[in-house]
Amino acid sequence: MTVVREELARFIQSEGHRVEFGLFGEDESTAELLFRTRGYVVSIAVHEGEPPRFAIATAYEIPPWARERAQNKTTLRDVAVDVGGVGFTLAPNGKNFVVAIEREEPLEAFLRGFWPNVARVREAGIAALERILDRGESRAAANKFIKSLQQGE
Repeated sequence: MTVVREELARFIQSEGHRVEFGLFGEDESTAELLFRTRGYVVSIAVHEGEPPRFAIATAYEIPPWARERAQNKTTLRDVAVDVGGVGFTLAPNGKNFVVAIEREEPLEAFLRGFWPNVARVREAGIAALERILDRGESRAAANKFIKSLQQGE
């Protein structure tokens, strides 16, 4: 019997991507498949069930100068609302975030929307990172201006 993760791995490989995967749990019902596309590592969590559950995710690093946790948490929440259908998780250390789409559906339905969903995850992550960087740059510019005023320049 072919399991969902094996069929999904073959599908991704048929598109020219190398897939790595690992199993989680004693019953081996959950797996993570990893592959690269357009410079990003994409993770697909697969839980074998009826119907199977999937999560497509990728991570983004936030530059040190833009790591304002409270502001970034708000930004990620705003982008999730704007984009719709994606979720964001900010790491506890504030150094990076993960963007993901979760699905619970038969494999055939998941495969029909697979590449558009990979693109949505990537685009949502890029949009969030751009917004974080814009706010960080604006804050840095404002702080520089205030400092120059305080020094009488």
